[in-house]
Amino acid sequence: MNDYMIGYGSLLSDYSRRTYSGIETVARPVLASGWRRGWTVRYGDEAATYAGVRPSAGPSLHAALVPTAITPELRHRERGYVFTEVDPARVHPDGEDRSALPVGRYWIVVNREQVRADDAHPIPQTYVDTCLTGCLETGGEARARDFVTATELWDAPWINDRDSPSPLYPRRAPANADERATIDRILADCGVLRYRRPG
Repeated sequence: MNDYMIGYGSLLSDYSRRTYSGIETVARPVLASGWRRGWTVRYGDEAATYAGVRPSAGPSLHAALVPTAITPELRHRERGYVFTEVDPARVHPDGEDRSALPVGRYWIVVNREQVRADDAHPIPQTYVDTCLTGCLETGGEARARDFVTATELWDAPWINDRDSPSPLYPRRAPANADERATIDRILADCGVLRYRRPG
């Protein structure tokens, strides 16, 4: 049976999937019920906080369904999480293609613990850019806005490391000037950009 990841962070980005995990398959936008995204994950070897999920009966999680084998490389990439099987009935097509989703095993990565960002482990803008360029690829500005509004804890420490010689996020997808401007406009329109601090 084929395996599919429900990607809700950096796996939203085609560049990130291909470059850092060798995943060449095409992702499809989906909504997964029962989960809420927030800035709540960190790795012991990285001074940053990333997106995680917690069980929630609230709004559905905007994500991408990624066909991929569960490889050792993917498990290392997602080492701060537990691979958790999801009932495919709780995952639904989103975007223009409303055809049935493929049959297989669906997986989501769930935090080992819920840890809010702090000054020693801020949210990196390079990670936010990676997530939001992925949203722009799969569903345009509307999907990027959905990501922002449905994600918790933007008011935690958050650093603009875009132009840093040593960005906090080592697996970033490059965002050009136009993409950066679009992302910042969306963050401002959604009322969260005020929390970001200079790098």
